[in-house]
Amino acid sequence: MLKPLLEQWSHHKTQKAVLCSVVQWKGSVPRKDYPMMLVLENGSILGTIGGGSMELKVTRSATEMIESTESRLFDFDMTGTDVHADVGLCGGSLTVLVEAFTEELQQFYHGMLKQIEDNRKLMVQIKMEGAEDISVQRQVILNRLDFSESDTALLETLQQIYENQQTKAFEYEDHRYLIWQPFSPPVIHIFGAGHVGQSVATLAHFNDLQVNVYDDRTELMTSARFPFAKMTIIGFPINWESVPSIAENDFVLVASREHKHDRELLSGILKTPPRYVGLVSSARKWRVLAESLPANGIMEDAIAKVHAPVGLDIHAQTVPEIAVSIISEMIGTYRGASL
Repeated sequence: MLKPLLEQWSHHKTQKAVLCSVVQWKGSVPRKDYPMMLVLENGSILGTIGGGSMELKVTRSATEMIESTESRLFDFDMTGTDVHADVGLCGGSLTVLVEAFTEELQQFYHGMLKQIEDNRKLMVQIKMEGAEDISVQRQVILNRLDFSESDTALLETLQQIYENQQTKAFEYEDHRYLIWQPFSPPVIHIFGAGHVGQSVATLAHFNDLQVNVYDDRTELMTSARFPFAKMTIIGFPINWESVPSIAENDFVLVASREHKHDRELLSGILKTPPRYVGLVSSARKWRVLAESLPANGIMEDAIAKVHAPVGLDIHAQTVPEIAVSIISEMIGTYRGASL
């Protein structure tokens, strides 16, 4: 993910670096989210494009390009069958763009991240031309009219990709294109600073998710327990004006200490339900709560979308295992898995 990568880079800016970006893949490959990584002049890396021998080869090539201003494309075939050979066995292929991480390139991506906050349909066009020293052009696309290609067929293809909000790589004549929708992880709102809330917040951070935690117990709302989260003290009954806005694509976990608080929280959250709402509960507790919510004006279709009991059924017993099941369900939701 780009934002954590740039945050890591901020601690290494005294070094030169090379940006390595997956710009095309087919079949089975280690990662399919068009990942990026930075290779620093001391040989260390920030981020990952999938690991293994492929990443090692890219890292070595990038290290050799630290002093270069050239941009190059590296193609990797992972359709090998010989377990003794130095080839990938995943079954797919991919192309990696390797280029100097210049001040101009840094400013482009920092600017893009700022624009993402205001425009969920933002996409990036990366246009690559050449065989050796690759010419690379990047453009932020905010609407279908931003494409400037004069070729009618190409323009229609680009505009259709944008309208469908796809991420797609393709070749056209002597150019390569990547129309990329940067992934913006959902914000996780955790109502409840107890053991489960704390464990989920920690695990969410290490999956590059922004976390907001809400509770009325000041003794639990400490930076020692939630070093990576934004914390808001709430009271019951809740003054919703004190709670930061919950966007329609955000995720919510209700894990309060009392059933009556759960009911109050769900009654407020489900009036304009976000993308995901999970409740820490037993099946019986959820049946009782669900039956009481229509009296608060909550629609049946909103109630039906609540994940309760929350989490994937992995027979979790301990608090950390329960947190893994919850985060796994969240990841499956925003990645589009069939759960």
